[in-house]
Amino acid sequence: GMNPVACKAAIEKISAEAGLDVRVACVTGDDLMNKREELKSGGKLKQFHVEGSQEPLLPQDKPCLSFNAYLGALPIVKALQQGAQVVVTGRCADSALILAPLIFEFGWKASDYDLIATGSLGGHILECGCQCSGGNFTDWEQSCNSDFGGWENSGFPIIEFYKDGKMVVTKPEKTGGIVTWGTVAEQIVYEIHNPGEYILPDVVLDFRNVVLEENYGGKNRVLVTGAKGRPPTPFYKISSTYFDGYWIAAELVITGFDAKRKALAVGKAILGRSRKLLAAKKQDDFLATNLEVLGAEHTYGERALVTPREVVLRISVSHSSPAGIKIFGKEVAPSALAMAPGITGAGSGRPRPAPFVRHFGALIPKELVPISVLVGADFKDTQVYTPPEVTEEGEFEVIPLPRMSSVNLNVRLTKVPLIQICFGRSGDKGDVANIGIIAREERFYPWLCYNLTAERVHDFFKHFVKGTTTRYEMPGIRALNFVLTQSLGGGGLSSLNIDRQGKSY
Repeated sequence: GMNPVACKAAIEKISAEAGLDVRVACVTGDDLMNKREELKSGGKLKQFHVEGSQEPLLPQDKPCLSFNAYLGALPIVKALQQGAQVVVTGRCADSALILAPLIFEFGWKASDYDLIATGSLGGHILECGCQCSGGNFTDWEQSCNSDFGGWENSGFPIIEFYKDGKMVVTKPEKTGGIVTWGTVAEQIVYEIHNPGEYILPDVVLDFRNVVLEENYGGKNRVLVTGAKGRPPTPFYKISSTYFDGYWIAAELVITGFDAKRKALAVGKAILGRSRKLLAAKKQDDFLATNLEVLGAEHTYGERALVTPREVVLRISVSHSSPAGIKIFGKEVAPSALAMAPGITGAGSGRPRPAPFVRHFGALIPKELVPISVLVGADFKDTQVYTPPEVTEEGEFEVIPLPRMSSVNLNVRLTKVPLIQICFGRSGDKGDVANIGIIAREERFYPWLCYNLTAERVHDFFKHFVKGTTTRYEMPGIRALNFVLTQSLGGGGLSSLNIDRQGKSY
């Protein structure tokens, strides 16, 4: 993990060696590793809920690897008020890095919730870098082939903020990439869950009525307005990981006739042989296994259409011991001689076991997290940052949405691919996939709402989704946001899937 105090010292040392006088600060207090058992046994932690499902707290029999709270912007503001030129923080919300200097520069109050929401939205837009200036964009060729070198010279996004909350997304002149209505809208819907209750340490942000204006004062300039904020909750989110055995992934290229069927047969045979050897050596069975045939539209489930002549078989397994993993690893290469024809390209050699790390979330009252701010060699402050007022669970104000235009079904209809009338972007939060779909034109939005229901999306992804699918409306940018729980095989480090982040959804 990161050591903010040591990082501060290293920056100061390098700066001094370069003849620079740089005032460096660090923010600590997020790392609660030494307090985790006390917090858990004392009933101080609260289970984290996503769409009605709750994540279990840390299992008693699993070694904890990290236990950090997501801090907000106010400790960084404190450092800036003490003249810090560089601030090193531990774990904090991504958007807090953008919000803090805005609070400091403009003198916003913690209770200016609409302004805090605007700054947080700006942080959300910027937090993934070039994803709002043409990266990961549906109309990728526009960005790839853009002026000034396209992707080879992608311009990192910039936001011009104003004290009244207005902001304009742009990028440096003479750089590649694009900043358009579509690129910014796609980033807004990225990994947000409920757009009416985007919970951050400093505010509860409402995206639903945010509106965009393209070419505001010139090309590659998008005006963003309409963010609304409510008091934050009394909790910080805890991000924690624990050790849960070992895992490994092996890949084989399989070519020729019946490539997919051969791949599945090879994968099942390798797993079968490995299980027999595990039993013979009195080893436990695998904790989990996963077979994927890449190139055969594996992620499409029963809707796969292609009959490929070249695929990649990916087999991943987890086991309680390295010895069990090694037994599997030794069975992969021999398949080229003992099994199907057309096997080649066994990845980068014999795979090796790696620790299998699982993630879990929890909530902790802010009053239990003292945060220290150290600036230079002459300032240290430790305090808890409790908000002036809070929004308790179940007390979120319901802001009504505009009434949706009705759909005229008495017209001649044409069936088109969704991409023809929509932008889209998908991502993850733990084991939850988030899919944002945005109508390219206002006239398409009522049809999008009418046809793209939560039930249809759930059915489309039923080969992945073990939980629920919920739809949220964002009429400001004519978007729908879908939240699919238990849909990534555990998500992130906890998943054996090739797409553990929902990027292909």
